[in-house]
Amino acid sequence: MLIDDVKDYLRVDSDIDDDTQIVALITAAKQYIVNQTGKQYIEKDEVWNLAIKMLVAHWYENRELHPSKPGTLATNSHTADALISHISLCSAYPKVGDPP
Repeated sequence: MLIDDVKDYLRVDSDIDDDTQIVALITAAKQYIVNQTGKQYIEKDEVWNLAIKMLVAHWYENRELHPSKPGTLATNSHTADALISHISLCSAYPKVGDPP
């Protein structure tokens, strides 16, 4: 996944200061999904990439330990959870350790 794709999704202009953080969030999102699902990351799969973008967006927008606005949810969106669940349950995605 390219950082420019994620920055477009986040609607972040070319602010170099955030690039390191966004790359770290992309890496963390991939690892999070692999750990949650036991499935291999498939680089060209749009379901995987959308789930990564959604997690990165959520984490990027909710960087505080405690939400500053009352009633703000600090959990993943239902859609991101549904995509991760789909990856986990779908037989089209190879398990970690299986040949791609």
